[in-house]
Amino acid sequence: MWNRPFKLTSEAYYKKINDVNPYTVENVRIRYAADNNAEAYAYGLDLRLNGEFVPGTESWFSFGYLKTEENIDGRGYIARPTDQRLKFAALFQDYVPNMPNLKMYLNLVYNTGLPGGSPSYADPYVYQNRLPDYKRADLGVQYVIVDDKKQFDTGWKKPFKELALGVEIFNIFDVQNSITNTWVRDVYSKRQYAIPNYLTPRVFNVRLNMKF
Repeated sequence: MWNRPFKLTSEAYYKKINDVNPYTVENVRIRYAADNNAEAYAYGLDLRLNGEFVPGTESWFSFGYLKTEENIDGRGYIARPTDQRLKFAALFQDYVPNMPNLKMYLNLVYNTGLPGGSPSYADPYVYQNRLPDYKRADLGVQYVIVDDKKQFDTGWKKPFKELALGVEIFNIFDVQNSITNTWVRDVYSKRQYAIPNYLTPRVFNVRLNMKF
């Protein structure tokens, strides 16, 4: 496109699975039923387009759709722990035309929520909640001092094959993304409550890249 190189990769899949060993997830604990008492299926589509949206820089966009469910002991199909329906990601890179050594990147990620898991030894058919959608944006700015096109024969820059200094902001909008739930039992009511485990909030980072 636009007389510049691009590549589109696509994959469609379907899989029917027998003798499935179902499992539940609580925080970082994975507990298998060990009975191979389920059947399942999975189907989906993955698309990825990468190329030079801006001349001289590599950017890409990806999209994924997945549906996977399992039927335990003939009770009907429910979402498997890996059933993340939609995934979208993009990496866009650009530079200042008058200062091509000053570059930036923007990374965007959006995923629909995974199943929220269930307490240990609980009936997974009762706990069919989902985690909130995952949303994240990262921004990075970098100044390239030395690279393949910009080498120095004298001075303090001579020993370097590559040298770049940059600043990054991860999770720009400080979104509270949860990855799993920890289940807590109320002593009096005996009810179980899902307490989300949150990922890293906004982070500022300074990066120095050197290659000799």
